[in-house]
Amino acid sequence: MQFAVPGGRISPSVSEADLQNPIETLKKEIETLKQKLDHRNVKISKVAESYINYFEQYQEYDPFITTPEPSNPWITDNIEFWEQDKQSKDVSVRRVRRWGFSLQELLKDPAGRDQFMKFLEKEFSAENLKFWDAVQELKCLPAKDIQTKVQDIWQEYLAPDANVPINIDSRSADVTKQNMANPDRWTFDEATVSIKN
Repeated sequence: MQFAVPGGRISPSVSEADLQNPIETLKKEIETLKQKLDHRNVKISKVAESYINYFEQYQEYDPFITTPEPSNPWITDNIEFWEQDKQSKDVSVRRVRRWGFSLQELLKDPAGRDQFMKFLEKEFSAENLKFWDAVQELKCLPAKDIQTKVQDIWQEYLAPDANVPINIDSRSADVTKQNMANPDRWTFDEATVSIKN
């Protein structure tokens, strides 16, 4: 079989000179790759700046740098920390400032999660956090329980006759409905993104 390619080859990227002198071609390629190694996609100064900003933000909360107030009851015999939580219904300003870093920081702290849930109940949107929690739980389940949990979440929050319907945009609802054909851990990812925004 003959092809209308010079030399009867299919690969147009290889020239006649490359075929006759492969050592020179490989040396050129090595030099090109070395130059690419020297050129970085991300500038080190930007990476360093990002790390510095992150660590400055969390410095106040690092127990190695700043001693916690009151002291850690697991390390010392001082139980003031636990007593303070029992007696006080107010949340410290320091703790609230940390919640402002991200939604994950807020939800990681039990007091923050509780306060956020109270706020959502006032806004009549507590079902959004409950849905988000159910989806996070779904991602940690063993494979044998996933189909059942997906159906439960669908019936609870997204079905037309759902007990606690959540409000998501139509595109997210359509994508999620399509995902229900083959339910898996990521069936509700689009809906989760929709309620976060």
